[in-house]
Amino acid sequence: MPTTSRPLALMVLLASTFIQLLDTTIVNVAAPAIGADLDAGSGRLVLVSAVYTAALAATLLPAGRFGHRHGPRRVFAVGVALFTLASAGCGLAPTVDVLIGMRLVQGVGAGVMVPQALFAISALWQGPAHRRALGWYGATMGLASVLGPVLGALLSESDVAGIGWRAIFAVNVPVGAVVLGALPRCVPVLARDPEQRVGWSTAAGLAAGVLGLVLAISLARTVGGVLPWLCGAIGAAVVVVVCALVLQGRNGRPVTLPLGLWRGPRFRAGSATAAAFFLAVTPFFFLFSQWLQTVRGLSPLRAGLLQIPWAVGAIAGSTLAGRRARSPRHSVYAAALVAASLLVVAVLLPRVPPVALSPALFAAGIGYGAFVARVFADTLDGIRPDLRGAASGALPAIQQLSGALGLSCAGLVFFPAGRLAGTVYAYSLPLLCLAVLASLALVRTHTRTESVLV
Repeated sequence: MPTTSRPLALMVLLASTFIQLLDTTIVNVAAPAIGADLDAGSGRLVLVSAVYTAALAATLLPAGRFGHRHGPRRVFAVGVALFTLASAGCGLAPTVDVLIGMRLVQGVGAGVMVPQALFAISALWQGPAHRRALGWYGATMGLASVLGPVLGALLSESDVAGIGWRAIFAVNVPVGAVVLGALPRCVPVLARDPEQRVGWSTAAGLAAGVLGLVLAISLARTVGGVLPWLCGAIGAAVVVVVCALVLQGRNGRPVTLPLGLWRGPRFRAGSATAAAFFLAVTPFFFLFSQWLQTVRGLSPLRAGLLQIPWAVGAIAGSTLAGRRARSPRHSVYAAALVAASLLVVAVLLPRVPPVALSPALFAAGIGYGAFVARVFADTLDGIRPDLRGAASGALPAIQQLSGALGLSCAGLVFFPAGRLAGTVYAYSLPLLCLAVLASLALVRTHTRTESVLV
């Protein structure tokens, strides 16, 4: 691949990453407008957000192997097309039930795109260039996660073309069309492995378990008997997932999620690090935004704008990590920086004007961007080529599922607005400490001479 075309290829891959991450948060600020326009109750509005993340997490695992078998670029194009068409369907939805269905399809399209982008980045860039590319990937994640609420508020409040909240979905259509048009010119055809097979029965079981788990927690407050509902639903989801994993590979069935990924210490430590980190950080910023609106009385737009220092820090941190950070120890430093910075935010939150939190949010963003860039690179480096597709799907699945579960659990337990400032960090701090410890284990895998996988 010519050096001059590499930046264009990265831009195409990151554009798709940006829009799928944007739709994880962009709906939150528009939920009241959607409810009023479509006459939807709180339970249906929860589903509008939850079903997208659940479908995304459930699709990532089989999509990674499917792309490895049929070619990442071809499957990537299918995912972009599906996501774009579903976005148009969301914007045209006449009822909330149609909107929920389109969000489900949109999540599937996003889940197909994500592992192909990571696979392509791992295949097209190696060594220091791979770390720099993943640095831009981390910057894109940070920017999209914060711009979601800001862009959602801007599009809803400005009533673009008189379509109100529907603009938050319509904006994906031209971006998706550009990515599809540029894909054949900018991203080369990558090697595929026809021997890779997807176990669709296992994939269906994993998807059902993941969807059931996320939706059960998300809907717990809308049903009677919260504790019995949660215990029953979580138990059923765990049984389905375990059965799907145990039965894969038997009687000639193909393996969808190779458990050999976790035999090697590097992927095991990296996945544990990512799980703990995103369980902690994702709900922290969601609840921080809720606190600004419900306690301080800020508009969604102002609450989103106050999080821009974190986005700028995430871009700076991921860029610096991609260019300068050469040691796996930087993931430890980054996780510790996030923990310390968010502690400052939690302590000062009820005591100072929100704008005074900007330096601490900027520092947290630097840590976040550097952490994502380092952990993804340190975990995926050294994965055997025949397992790279599965790993490229498994790691983002862990990230998305951890974030969704963390958000659902934190919202379920700590959502009362008056208690947010005092309790949100009590939830996040132990998990961030666990992420620091897990990242230390990841560092040790790079200092040993043993193989990544056995």
